[in-house]
Amino acid sequence: MAALALMSAAGLITACGAAPAAPAGSGGSYPMTIENCGRQVTLPAKPERLYVIGGEAGTIVEAAGGAASVAVFSPLVGEPLGKAEGAFSQATNTPIKSSKDISREVIIAAEPDLLVTYGLNEFAPEDLAAAGIPTIILSGYCGGFGAGQSEVQDPLEGVYQDVETLGRVLGTDETARAAAAELRSRVAAIRDGARQTPPSNSKAAGVFVVSGDSPLGAYGSRSMLHQQMEAVGLTNVFESTSERYFEPNVEALIAAQPERIIALHEPGDTTEEQARLAVNGRPELRSLPAVSSDAVHVLSFFYSGHGTLAVDGLERLAELLRDR
Repeated sequence: MAALALMSAAGLITACGAAPAAPAGSGGSYPMTIENCGRQVTLPAKPERLYVIGGEAGTIVEAAGGAASVAVFSPLVGEPLGKAEGAFSQATNTPIKSSKDISREVIIAAEPDLLVTYGLNEFAPEDLAAAGIPTIILSGYCGGFGAGQSEVQDPLEGVYQDVETLGRVLGTDETARAAAAELRSRVAAIRDGARQTPPSNSKAAGVFVVSGDSPLGAYGSRSMLHQQMEAVGLTNVFESTSERYFEPNVEALIAAQPERIIALHEPGDTTEEQARLAVNGRPELRSLPAVSSDAVHVLSFFYSGHGTLAVDGLERLAELLRDR
Protein backbone atom coordinates (compact mmCIF):
# COMPACT_ATOMS: atom_id res chain seq x y z
CA MET A 1 0.00 0.00 0.00
CA ALA A 2 2.98 2.32 0.13
CA ALA A 3 2.40 2.97 -3.56
CA LEU A 4 -0.54 5.13 -2.53
CA ALA A 5 1.94 7.92 -1.86
CA LEU A 6 2.43 8.15 -5.62
CA MET A 7 -1.24 8.41 -6.52
CA SER A 8 -2.39 11.02 -9.02
CA ALA A 9 -5.52 11.66 -11.13
CA ALA A 10 -7.51 14.48 -12.83
CA GLY A 11 -9.66 17.56 -12.13
CA LEU A 12 -13.30 18.47 -11.50
CA ILE A 13 -15.55 20.69 -13.50
CA THR A 14 -14.85 24.27 -12.49
CA ALA A 15 -11.20 23.79 -11.65
CA CYS A 16 -10.39 24.91 -15.19
CA GLY A 17 -12.81 27.82 -15.38
CA ALA A 18 -15.76 29.36 -13.59
CA ALA A 19 -19.29 28.40 -14.56
CA PRO A 20 -22.43 30.49 -14.02
CA ALA A 21 -24.08 29.80 -10.68
CA ALA A 22 -27.26 27.74 -10.98
CA PRO A 23 -30.41 28.58 -9.00
CA ALA A 24 -30.27 27.23 -5.44
CA GLY A 25 -31.13 23.57 -5.32
CA SER A 26 -31.66 23.25 -9.06
CA GLY A 27 -28.31 21.85 -10.13
CA GLY A 28 -28.81 23.58 -13.49
CA SER A 29 -30.42 22.15 -16.62
CA TYR A 30 -29.64 18.97 -18.52
CA PRO A 31 -27.94 17.88 -20.60
CA MET A 32 -25.10 19.54 -18.68
CA THR A 33 -21.61 19.81 -20.12
CA ILE A 34 -18.73 20.37 -17.73
CA GLU A 35 -14.96 20.61 -18.07
CA ASN A 36 -12.84 18.01 -16.32
CA CYS A 37 -9.14 18.90 -16.66
CA GLY A 38 -9.52 19.80 -20.30
CA ARG A 39 -12.12 17.10 -21.02
CA GLN A 40 -15.67 17.97 -21.93
CA VAL A 41 -18.00 15.76 -19.90
CA THR A 42 -21.70 15.65 -20.75
CA LEU A 43 -24.32 14.48 -18.28
CA PRO A 44 -27.57 13.78 -20.17
CA ALA A 45 -29.69 13.85 -17.00
CA LYS A 46 -29.36 14.35 -13.27
CA PRO A 47 -27.18 11.50 -11.92
CA GLU A 48 -29.06 9.20 -9.59
CA ARG A 49 -26.83 6.12 -9.47
CA LEU A 50 -23.19 6.89 -8.61
CA TYR A 51 -20.16 4.60 -8.58
CA VAL A 52 -17.55 6.15 -6.24
CA ILE A 53 -13.94 4.96 -6.14
CA GLY A 54 -11.74 5.99 -3.20
CA GLY A 55 -12.50 7.50 0.16
CA GLU A 56 -11.34 10.93 -0.99
CA ALA A 57 -14.03 10.94 -3.66
CA GLY A 58 -16.47 9.58 -1.09
CA THR A 59 -15.89 12.48 1.29
CA ILE A 60 -16.47 14.96 -1.54
CA VAL A 61 -19.72 13.25 -2.55
CA GLU A 62 -20.93 13.14 1.07
CA ALA A 63 -20.11 16.81 1.66
CA ALA A 64 -21.95 17.73 -1.54
CA GLY A 65 -25.07 15.98 -0.26
CA GLY A 66 -24.93 13.06 -2.67
CA ALA A 67 -24.41 10.06 -0.37
CA ALA A 68 -27.95 8.76 -0.94
CA SER A 69 -27.28 8.54 -4.68
CA VAL A 70 -24.25 6.26 -4.31
CA ALA A 71 -24.96 2.74 -5.57
CA VAL A 72 -21.41 1.34 -5.28
CA PHE A 73 -18.66 2.65 -3.00
CA SER A 74 -15.09 1.37 -3.20
CA PRO A 75 -12.83 3.02 -0.63
CA LEU A 76 -9.25 1.94 -0.17
CA VAL A 77 -8.84 -0.73 2.49
CA GLY A 78 -8.51 0.93 5.90
CA GLU A 79 -9.10 4.42 4.52
CA PRO A 80 -10.66 6.80 7.10
CA LEU A 81 -13.68 8.80 6.02
CA GLY A 82 -14.12 11.37 8.79
CA LYS A 83 -17.64 12.84 8.74
CA ALA A 84 -18.51 10.56 5.83
CA GLU A 85 -18.06 7.43 7.97
CA GLY A 86 -21.24 5.39 7.70
CA ALA A 87 -22.75 7.64 5.04
CA PHE A 88 -22.71 4.90 2.40
CA SER A 89 -24.37 2.11 4.37
CA GLN A 90 -27.10 1.79 1.73
CA ALA A 91 -24.57 1.37 -1.07
CA THR A 92 -22.76 -1.80 -2.10
CA ASN A 93 -19.40 -1.43 -0.34
CA THR A 94 -16.42 -3.08 -2.07
CA PRO A 95 -13.10 -1.98 -0.49
CA ILE A 96 -10.05 -2.10 -2.76
CA LYS A 97 -6.25 -1.97 -2.41
CA SER A 98 -5.88 0.34 -5.41
CA SER A 99 -7.88 1.48 -8.43
CA LYS A 100 -6.20 -1.37 -10.34
CA ASP A 101 -8.66 -3.66 -8.55
CA ILE A 102 -11.56 -2.25 -10.57
CA SER A 103 -11.88 -2.97 -14.26
CA ARG A 104 -13.86 -1.15 -16.93
CA GLU A 105 -16.14 -4.19 -17.14
CA VAL A 106 -16.90 -4.10 -13.39
CA ILE A 107 -17.94 -0.46 -13.59
CA ILE A 108 -20.08 -0.95 -16.68
CA ALA A 109 -21.79 -3.97 -15.12
CA ALA A 110 -22.88 -1.82 -12.16
CA GLU A 111 -24.76 0.47 -14.57
CA PRO A 112 -23.94 3.81 -12.92
CA ASP A 113 -24.93 7.09 -14.53
CA LEU A 114 -21.84 8.82 -13.08
CA LEU A 115 -18.43 7.68 -11.88
CA VAL A 116 -16.65 9.83 -9.27
CA THR A 117 -13.10 8.70 -8.59
CA TYR A 118 -9.56 9.65 -7.59
CA GLY A 119 -8.26 8.09 -10.81
CA LEU A 120 -8.24 5.21 -13.24
CA ASN A 121 -5.51 2.76 -14.24
CA GLU A 122 -5.79 0.43 -17.21
CA PHE A 123 -8.47 2.42 -19.05
CA ALA A 124 -9.47 6.04 -19.59
CA PRO A 125 -12.62 8.10 -18.94
CA GLU A 126 -13.21 8.01 -22.70
CA ASP A 127 -13.58 4.23 -22.50
CA LEU A 128 -16.42 4.64 -20.03
CA ALA A 129 -17.95 7.52 -21.99
CA ALA A 130 -18.24 5.15 -24.95
CA ALA A 131 -20.42 2.98 -22.70
CA GLY A 132 -22.53 5.98 -21.70
CA ILE A 133 -20.90 6.55 -18.29
CA PRO A 134 -19.52 10.06 -17.60
CA THR A 135 -16.53 10.33 -15.26
CA ILE A 136 -15.54 13.06 -12.81
CA ILE A 137 -12.05 12.78 -11.30
CA LEU A 138 -10.96 14.80 -8.29
CA SER A 139 -9.32 18.10 -9.20
CA GLY A 140 -6.36 17.54 -6.88
CA TYR A 141 -5.02 14.83 -9.16
CA CYS A 142 -4.84 16.46 -12.58
CA GLY A 143 -1.95 15.08 -14.57
CA GLY A 144 -2.36 11.31 -14.29
CA PHE A 145 -0.65 8.75 -12.11
CA GLY A 146 2.97 9.26 -11.13
CA ALA A 147 5.15 10.58 -8.37
CA GLY A 148 5.74 14.12 -9.61
CA GLN A 149 2.74 14.61 -11.86
CA SER A 150 0.36 17.33 -10.77
CA GLU A 151 -1.34 20.31 -12.34
CA VAL A 152 -3.03 21.59 -9.20
CA GLN A 153 -2.02 25.06 -8.03
CA ASP A 154 -4.25 25.40 -4.96
CA PRO A 155 -5.15 21.96 -3.55
CA LEU A 156 -7.48 23.22 -0.80
CA GLU A 157 -9.38 25.45 -3.21
CA GLY A 158 -9.71 22.38 -5.41
CA VAL A 159 -11.47 20.54 -2.58
CA TYR A 160 -13.95 23.40 -2.09
CA GLN A 161 -14.62 23.60 -5.83
CA ASP A 162 -15.07 19.84 -6.11
CA VAL A 163 -17.76 19.92 -3.42
CA GLU A 164 -19.58 22.88 -4.98
CA THR A 165 -19.30 21.47 -8.48
CA LEU A 166 -20.68 18.09 -7.49
CA GLY A 167 -23.52 19.89 -5.74
CA ARG A 168 -24.45 21.55 -9.03
CA VAL A 169 -24.20 18.25 -10.90
CA LEU A 170 -26.39 16.44 -8.35
CA GLY A 171 -28.85 19.26 -7.73
CA THR A 172 -27.77 19.66 -4.09
CA ASP A 173 -26.36 23.17 -4.42
CA GLU A 174 -27.37 24.52 -1.03
CA THR A 175 -25.93 21.56 0.87
CA ALA A 176 -22.71 21.69 -1.12
CA ARG A 177 -22.22 25.44 -0.76
CA ALA A 178 -22.78 25.24 2.98
CA ALA A 179 -20.27 22.38 3.29
CA ALA A 180 -17.66 24.24 1.24
CA ALA A 181 -18.19 27.35 3.35
CA GLU A 182 -17.65 25.35 6.53
CA LEU A 183 -14.43 23.87 5.15
CA ARG A 184 -13.18 27.33 4.17
CA SER A 185 -14.03 28.65 7.64
CA ARG A 186 -12.12 25.85 9.38
CA VAL A 187 -9.05 26.48 7.24
CA ALA A 188 -9.28 30.24 7.84
CA ALA A 189 -9.38 29.62 11.60
CA ILE A 190 -6.15 27.60 11.42
CA ARG A 191 -4.45 30.28 9.29
CA ASP A 192 -5.55 33.01 11.71
CA GLY A 193 -4.22 31.03 14.66
CA ALA A 194 -0.86 30.57 12.93
CA ARG A 195 -0.61 34.28 12.20
CA GLN A 196 -1.44 35.20 15.79
CA THR A 197 0.86 32.58 17.31
CA PRO A 198 3.47 31.54 14.75
CA PRO A 199 5.17 28.22 15.46
CA SER A 200 8.77 28.30 16.57
CA ASN A 201 11.31 26.52 14.38
CA SER A 202 9.17 26.86 11.28
CA LYS A 203 11.60 25.45 8.70
CA ALA A 204 10.08 22.05 7.84
CA ALA A 205 10.26 19.11 5.46
CA GLY A 206 7.37 16.83 4.60
CA VAL A 207 8.43 13.23 3.95
CA PHE A 208 6.78 9.88 3.29
CA VAL A 209 8.00 6.94 5.38
CA VAL A 210 7.78 3.29 4.38
CA SER A 211 10.39 1.68 6.61
CA GLY A 212 13.66 2.44 8.33
CA ASP A 213 15.82 1.40 5.39
CA SER A 214 13.70 2.62 2.47
CA PRO A 215 14.28 5.92 0.64
CA LEU A 216 12.44 8.91 2.05
CA GLY A 217 10.06 10.58 -0.35
CA ALA A 218 9.45 14.31 -0.02
CA TYR A 219 6.68 16.74 -0.91
CA GLY A 220 7.13 19.80 -3.12
CA SER A 221 4.98 22.84 -3.77
CA ARG A 222 2.27 20.97 -5.73
CA SER A 223 1.31 18.78 -2.78
CA MET A 224 -1.54 19.12 -0.31
CA LEU A 225 0.99 18.70 2.50
CA HIS A 226 2.88 21.78 1.28
CA GLN A 227 -0.29 23.84 1.56
CA GLN A 228 -1.12 22.34 4.94
CA MET A 229 2.34 23.25 6.23
CA GLU A 230 1.94 26.81 4.94
CA ALA A 231 -1.45 27.14 6.64
CA VAL A 232 -0.01 26.25 10.06
CA GLY A 233 2.88 28.69 9.65
CA LEU A 234 5.62 26.32 8.48
CA THR A 235 7.99 26.90 5.55
CA ASN A 236 8.55 23.92 3.28
CA VAL A 237 12.30 23.50 2.67
CA PHE A 238 11.40 21.93 -0.70
CA GLU A 239 8.97 24.66 -1.78
CA SER A 240 11.10 25.42 -4.84
CA THR A 241 10.42 21.91 -6.17
CA SER A 242 7.36 22.19 -8.39
CA GLU A 243 6.23 18.60 -7.95
CA ARG A 244 3.79 16.79 -5.72
CA TYR A 245 6.15 14.04 -4.60
CA PHE A 246 9.76 13.18 -5.35
CA GLU A 247 12.71 11.34 -3.81
CA PRO A 248 15.53 13.69 -2.83
CA ASN A 249 18.94 12.28 -2.03
CA VAL A 250 19.99 12.22 1.60
CA GLU A 251 22.48 15.01 0.96
CA ALA A 252 19.66 17.33 -0.18
CA LEU A 253 17.68 16.67 2.99
CA ILE A 254 20.74 17.25 5.18
CA ALA A 255 21.61 20.44 3.30
CA ALA A 256 18.06 21.76 3.86
CA GLN A 257 18.47 21.40 7.65
CA PRO A 258 14.74 21.23 8.52
CA GLU A 259 13.85 22.17 12.08
CA ARG A 260 10.72 20.04 11.90
CA ILE A 261 9.82 16.97 9.87
CA ILE A 262 6.24 16.02 9.03
CA ALA A 263 6.41 12.26 8.46
CA LEU A 264 3.47 10.80 6.56
CA HIS A 265 2.80 7.08 6.86
CA GLU A 266 0.14 4.56 5.96
CA PRO A 267 -1.37 3.13 9.17
CA GLY A 268 -1.88 -0.28 7.53
CA ASP A 269 1.85 -0.55 6.87
CA THR A 270 3.52 1.22 9.78
CA THR A 271 2.53 2.48 13.21
CA GLU A 272 3.18 6.06 14.31
CA GLU A 273 6.10 4.92 16.43
CA GLN A 274 7.61 2.91 13.56
CA ALA A 275 7.26 5.91 11.27
CA ARG A 276 8.96 8.17 13.79
CA LEU A 277 11.76 5.65 14.30
CA ALA A 278 12.20 5.35 10.53
CA VAL A 279 13.36 8.97 10.59
CA ASN A 280 14.97 9.30 14.02
CA GLY A 281 16.78 5.98 13.71
CA ARG A 282 18.78 6.86 10.61
CA PRO A 283 22.38 7.63 11.60
CA GLU A 284 22.85 9.90 8.60
CA LEU A 285 20.01 12.17 9.76
CA ARG A 286 21.04 12.58 13.40
CA SER A 287 22.56 16.00 12.70
CA LEU A 288 19.26 17.42 11.47
CA PRO A 289 17.76 19.95 13.89
CA ALA A 290 14.37 18.19 13.58
CA VAL A 291 15.89 14.90 14.72
CA SER A 292 18.21 16.22 17.43
CA SER A 293 15.35 18.24 18.98
CA ASP A 294 12.79 15.42 18.64
CA ALA A 295 10.59 17.48 16.32
CA VAL A 296 9.40 14.68 14.02
CA HIS A 297 5.62 14.88 13.75
CA VAL A 298 3.77 11.84 12.38
CA LEU A 299 0.56 12.15 10.39
CA SER A 300 -1.49 9.55 8.50
CA PHE A 301 -0.96 9.77 4.75
CA PHE A 302 -4.73 9.71 4.28
CA TYR A 303 -5.01 13.15 5.88
CA SER A 304 -2.96 14.79 3.14
CA GLY A 305 -5.14 13.71 0.22
CA HIS A 306 -7.57 15.70 -1.88
CA GLY A 307 -10.85 14.99 -0.13
CA THR A 308 -12.39 16.81 2.81
CA LEU A 309 -10.11 14.85 5.17
CA ALA A 310 -7.37 17.29 4.15
CA VAL A 311 -9.03 19.86 6.43
CA ASP A 312 -9.15 17.32 9.26
CA GLY A 313 -5.46 16.69 8.59
CA LEU A 314 -4.71 20.39 8.73
CA GLU A 315 -6.35 20.62 12.14
CA ARG A 316 -4.42 17.54 13.32
CA LEU A 317 -1.17 19.07 12.13
CA ALA A 318 -1.93 22.27 14.05
CA GLU A 319 -2.53 20.18 17.18
CA LEU A 320 0.77 18.36 16.71
CA LEU A 321 2.61 21.67 16.61
CA ARG A 322 0.81 22.94 19.70
CA ASP A 323 1.79 19.79 21.58
CA ARG A 324 5.49 20.32 20.80
